[in-house]
This record gives sequence, structure tokens and C-alpha cells, in this order.
Amino acid sequence: MSLQNTVQEQILQRLSKVGVAARQAVEAALVGQHRSIHRGLSVEFAGHRPYQPGDDLRRLDWIVYARTDRYDIRLYEEETRLRATIVLDASGSMGFGSGVENHNQTGVSKLDYARWLAAALGFMMLRQSDAVGLAICDTEVRTHLPPASTMGHLLTLLEHLERREPGGETALSTVLEHLAARLKRRGLVVLITDAFDDAEKLLMALRLLQHRKQDVRIFQIIDPQEEQFGLSGMMEFIGMEDEPRLRLDADRVRAYYQQAVREHRNKLAEGCHAIGVQLETLRTNEDLALGLARVLSGATSRNVGARV
Repeated sequence: MSLQNTVQEQILQRLSKVGVAARQAVEAALVGQHRSIHRGLSVEFAGHRPYQPGDDLRRLDWIVYARTDRYDIRLYEEETRLRATIVLDASGSMGFGSGVENHNQTGVSKLDYARWLAAALGFMMLRQSDAVGLAICDTEVRTHLPPASTMGHLLTLLEHLERREPGGETALSTVLEHLAARLKRRGLVVLITDAFDDAEKLLMALRLLQHRKQDVRIFQIIDPQEEQFGLSGMMEFIGMEDEPRLRLDADRVRAYYQQAVREHRNKLAEGCHAIGVQLETLRTNEDLALGLARVLSGATSRNVGARV
């Protein structure tokens, strides 16, 4: 089943069954404070961006083309009610899947789950006439699609999501710093990752995004085995990002491993809370539709009373 069909049938349709209040909460959480950047006349010129497959050809600026041989799309304020960039971590560790049962299938990897999440968020934003872009990364940005609000653009985004395979080491802080330089206008950055990176460096990069007038939300994708470490006896561990192989007694290292996981998570959670970044955890054995309703409804309740 294609990514588009999977998301529409297994996630969006399931989300529609959790109730009107939950759907409204999801939409409100996606919109957040960004409605305030929808200002001025609907025909107010806002700049250019490079043409992307699926863009409306009527928006091509032929004057720019005549002068520079460059295909640029004219942007207007009406297109920028919300400008969101979904950043998908496709590093090697995201390819891990322990074979836990999922409502869709068995053996879902973190990257599979992250793809569904990214696609579902893209559909929701487009339904609200918001603009959504995509950055796929490991040690660098491998794919970058600037935000747009057409169905053709979303289908292109889904194609990139579907064919991307995990690979490479993790360098989220470096990637986010480079991405921040590309984000010229205020918007929303949604980071989908397992967050297996240096917490201090990652938090510094998040602060830089905020300095660039980006609201940041993180969805941390976790396989339950990574928390529980339900292994026993002598095991050989194979690194997914070119780490050396290790042969260890799982029973002896379990407590140390679980402590390290807790410390990393607490450091990241406390740091995000301190700078005002929303951090949510989704596990690969969780129904994504219900998970979205849970975390986004919670985000909405935290923001009740906010005015911009």
C-alpha cells in the first residue's frame, strides 16, 4: 500500500472517528499562534521562492525568468497563514525496528512510523490551506522542499518520504543550524526524530531556530525495546551508524543502559521545557491516529488562553 493510501485509510480516517472535539483540538494545535502572520490584503506580494514540481504555473514570474533564466514562484501573504517545515531524521538509527506489534503491521521501524506522522501532518496542514515543506536529513539536509500549499506539492513531498531509506550518522544540531539559515520568514518547524544525539548541542540548535523566529515542536519516535531493553544473555550488538560491534551480557548492562536512556531523556525534556519547545513522545506500537489526538490535544490545552 502506498504511503498516501496508508495515511489516508489508517490514520486520517481513524482520527476522524475519535470525535469532533479531538479533531478540532488537533487542528487548533497545528495552527497555534501562527494565524497572526496572515495579514494585509490577499494580493500583497511577499517575495519569491524556487519553482517546485506541482506548483501552479500561473504563479511563475516570467519577468524574473526573462532576466535570469530562473524559474521562481511569486508568493503572497495569503499563502503564508502558516509556513511549516517538517524535518525528518533519516539517520541510521531511525531504521531500527524490534518487531513490536503495531495497529497497521508487525515490525514497523522508527522511520516507517515517522513517515506516516510526517505525511499525516502534511495532509492536515494542507486541509487548512497552510503551507508545508520538508527537510530530510542525517548528517546534512538530503532533501529540502520549501513550504507550499498545493496538492501537487504535497504529493511530491510524499514521494520523497516514501523512497527515502535510513542511512548515515546523526548530526541534528549541524543540520538544524544550516536549515535555520534557509528559513527567512517566521514559521513552524516540526522535528521528527529519535533524538539520539548530543542533547546540549541539539538544544543550542533549537535556540537558534527560535532566534530565527521559528516555533519548534519535536516528536520523539521511540521503539519500546529501546526503553525496556528486554534482552537477556550474551548478545552481539551491531551499530546502525558505523559504530563497532559489541558482544555483551545483556543482563549485566541493562541497568546501566536504562539509566543512560533516562538521563538523556530528562536532559532533553528539561532543556526543551526551559526554552519553550514542545517535546512529545510517540512509540512505534502506538496507534498513530490516537497518538496524534493525545499529544496535540494536550498541546492545545497547554495553550488555552493564549492570544496573539
